[in-house]
Amino acid sequence: HFPVDNYYYEGKRTAVFLGEKVTKYHRTLTTYLNTLLSNGFIINHIVEPQPPEYMMDIPGMQDEMRRPMMLIVSANKKVDR
Repeated sequence: HFPVDNYYYEGKRTAVFLGEKVTKYHRTLTTYLNTLLSNGFIINHIVEPQPPEYMMDIPGMQDEMRRPMMLIVSANKKVDR
């Protein structure tokens, strides 16, 4: 998993994912959401997906409950008419 550490230090990070070195860019939830809002978007829905109960017996799935794997934000740009 990608540990959530040094959360408030935003920017470029490297990690190993599926045996490969990857580059990712960390931002706080505040940055993501306020960037959308300050650029005229309306936030419709926010989801932090988690494995369904029927998958909890699969090796490694319990570990996925430690933190959200991703954040999904649905937003629409305000249209001035």
